[in-house]
Amino acid sequence: KALAEALKSHTTLEHLILIDNPLGDEAGKALARALQTNKTLKYLNLSGTQFGNGAGKELAEALKTNQTLQEIYLVNNQVGDEAGKALAGALMTNKTLQRLHMDGNQLGEESGKAWADALRTNKTFVALALSDNKLGDKAGKALAEMLKTNKKLFALPLGNNQLGDEAGKALAEALKINTTLYMLEIRDNNFSDKVKKTISQAVKGRKFALYI
Repeated sequence: KALAEALKSHTTLEHLILIDNPLGDEAGKALARALQTNKTLKYLNLSGTQFGNGAGKELAEALKTNQTLQEIYLVNNQVGDEAGKALAGALMTNKTLQRLHMDGNQLGEESGKAWADALRTNKTFVALALSDNKLGDKAGKALAEMLKTNKKLFALPLGNNQLGDEAGKALAEALKINTTLYMLEIRDNNFSDKVKKTISQAVKGRKFALYI
C-alpha cells in the first residue's frame, strides 16, 4: 500500500515488476487505484501476486483514464470472469494499452466474448494472451469473428481453453481473411485431427507461427 501511495505522485518510474509477491487483492486494489493518477508507468508485471477479482475491477476503472500504460502482465492470478469482462470493457475507451497477458486467471465465456467485442473497435491493441483459462467454444467463435475485421492484433495465445471443433472451424475461416495476425497458440484444446488440419491449411504458405 505504501508503494501504491508512492505511485500516485512518482514522476520517473516507467517499469514495475512484482512477480510472485503475495500482494493479495487489497494491495492489488490500492495499486490499481494509484494508476488513475500515475503519469509515467509504461510496464506493469503483477504475475503470481494473488491479484483477484476486486483488484481486477479497480484496474479496469484505472485503464479508462490511464494514458501511459502500454503492457500489463497478470499471469497466474485469480482475476475471474467478472473482472475479466470489466477489463475488456476498459479497452473501449483506452487508447494506449497495447499488450495484456492474462493466462491462468479463471476467465470464462463472458469475458472471452467481451474481449472479442472490445477488439472489434480498439485500434491500438496488438497482443492478448488468454491461455490456461476456460473460455469455451462460444467465446472461441466470438474471438474468431473478431479476427475477420481486426487489423491490428498480431498475437493471440488461446491454449488450454476448452475450445472445440466449432471454435476451430471459425478460427480457420477467420485466418483465411485476416492478414495481420501472425501468431496463434491453440495447443491443448479439444480439436479433432480434421479441424487441426483445416486450421493449418488456412495459413499454409504464409509467414505464420501456429502452435496447435
